[in-house]
Amino acid sequence: MTTPRSLLLGLLMLLVPLAVRGEDRRAEGEGIAPIQEAARELAREVEYLQEDIITELAEQKERTLFQQADAVLSAVQQFERSLKPGASPDQMLKDFEAFDPKLLELLKTVQALKPENRLLRRSAARVANADQELHLALFTQEPSESLARKIVEHQSQALVGAARQLDKAAQYAVGAAPARGVLAADLHKAAEAAEQFQKNVASGGDKQQWRKAFAAFNKNWEAAVRGFAELKPEEHVYLLRAADRVDRLHDRLFRLLGMEGERPRLTIRT
Repeated sequence: MTTPRSLLLGLLMLLVPLAVRGEDRRAEGEGIAPIQEAARELAREVEYLQEDIITELAEQKERTLFQQADAVLSAVQQFERSLKPGASPDQMLKDFEAFDPKLLELLKTVQALKPENRLLRRSAARVANADQELHLALFTQEPSESLARKIVEHQSQALVGAARQLDKAAQYAVGAAPARGVLAADLHKAAEAAEQFQKNVASGGDKQQWRKAFAAFNKNWEAAVRGFAELKPEEHVYLLRAADRVDRLHDRLFRLLGMEGERPRLTIRT
């Protein structure tokens, strides 16, 4: 029988990673261990995707997608083996870019499947999330100027994916109360602003133009952060974990772009 004490302990285990954070995130990515763990997690999710391909497409004798996923898995494992202490950010990015296009193509292939292939779509979404976490771990280190544009491009794409997922989760999870409806609306605006920022980065321009586009997302995220402060953590664990992913991406881009002022930070009531 589950006791209130055990429930509380379980909840705390879920929330501690969100609540415990320093003033400066730079220490999070010190060393190569976080990158190695993120690469291992990505490999695991690709393996799970392959299992789902076998389960869902076995009767169709569909081997092309499985082989495509196998090639991605091999590339991820090769990237993981290349991660060694002392490796420069430039070299890690070069190794990363050797497999990332293959992974993105795999995700596009899955998304092009029939709507009824929901299991595969969901499995692919987990692969995409793991890829975002690898982005965060890999690009926590301070980049050289020559890497800045590529890193901003990667992070802006990850921000769009995370903001869209958070928007969908909020529409389902926050309920119909007026105050929570405002939060859902703010998150929807934030997702739209993230997309506009990503389009601005993809179209070129300089850092000043990027800052202007990012400022719109920053404004919407600041409003959303205030709304999250009113939620009860024990009632919105998944939503807050999704928000934490967006917050980490926001933190990284805020520093990469050299935004002025204080960054609106997600805090979780305990």
